[in-house]
Amino acid sequence: MDYSPEVIVVEDNLGVLEALVDHLQSEGFSVRGVETGQALDAALAQRPADALVLDLNLPFEDGISIAKRVRQSLPGIGILILSARVQPRDRADGYASGADVYLPKPASPHELTQALRTLCSRGAGRGTHKHCAR
Repeated sequence: MDYSPEVIVVEDNLGVLEALVDHLQSEGFSVRGVETGQALDAALAQRPADALVLDLNLPFEDGISIAKRVRQSLPGIGILILSARVQPRDRADGYASGADVYLPKPASPHELTQALRTLCSRGAGRGTHKHCAR
């Protein structure tokens, strides 16, 4: 049985969240979608993840803050920021927060998929599985 990498998408726009979850599931990822940092914490407590797809403009806690604290507590998790904030300073802040990849919205579904596969293949995430979604 092949392993499906666990991905959590953190996005407060329900239409975007559903589209991302549907796309990533169709590409072989095991995907959960949440709308806030608090919901992310609950999802991670329930079951670990290999990678996050993280928006920056979220209610209650922004994506930069979430990325920093997740990176500190789970140093091996893959963090992909997917944001409409595309200025060089925003991207630099994203990488400084611990993101592995920063993609602008709207991102190509193919690029998003390949970026997540690359994070997986380089050992991001739990590090217990070596197979990426195909």
